Amino acid sequence: MLWDIQARMKPALGIIDLIPNIHRTPALTALRRAVLEGRPATVSLSADERELAFYDAPVQLTSPIGARVLMALYQGGHLKLKKPGVKPLRALETYIASEAAFRADVARILADDDAKRLRLAQIIADPGCALPEDLSAQLIDKVMTARLGRGTFGELQIAGLTCYRALSHSAAAENDRFRAEGKVLCWWLDGAGNRQGDPDPDEKASWPNAPRGLL
Repeated sequence: MLWDIQARMKPALGIIDLIPNIHRTPALTALRRAVLEGRPATVSLSADERELAFYDAPVQLTSPIGARVLMALYQGGHLKLKKPGVKPLRALETYIASEAAFRADVARILADDDAKRLRLAQIIADPGCALPEDLSAQLIDKVMTARLGRGTFGELQIAGLTCYRALSHSAAAENDRFRAEGKVLCWWLDGAGNRQGDPDPDEKASWPNAPRGLL
């Protein structure tokens, strides 16, 4: 799941807490099972809706879609309560009512991601078609991997500018027995000759297998 979508969801336990006198852990288990396994079949969800309703991670997340499932579990008597249920659940209903806005945000995020993937594919096929504003350290890394191969370092013309990928090793202490793991750095020189992208490290960068003048 894209990070921007996760950022628009809420911790599942926080939404469960909108139900007074709820046994939180059993409710979380019930919500997870209802969304991911369809048991009990409280709300009919498509595969895409299931993915958006509940995100199973160290901090489990849910959305207004998942909150709708939670409400169905509550109304169907599938949740354990410490005391008789309280109706109505205004806070939970308010969150559920934000589903349309959530879906609109998700559609926009997915469309933006599709556009970025398409643009990346175009630039990989023809680095010369890129614009300076397309450049980033991440883009350079992906283009150079596709064009030159993984683990290859050197320079490449992208957007008419010289772009670089190098392997930098942290300076090791004199008594260090093992060489520090290298870090991949990507950067470019803008029209004024200024370095952009990953900052220049204090340590010296090594350039094994460096191809020159590829484009």
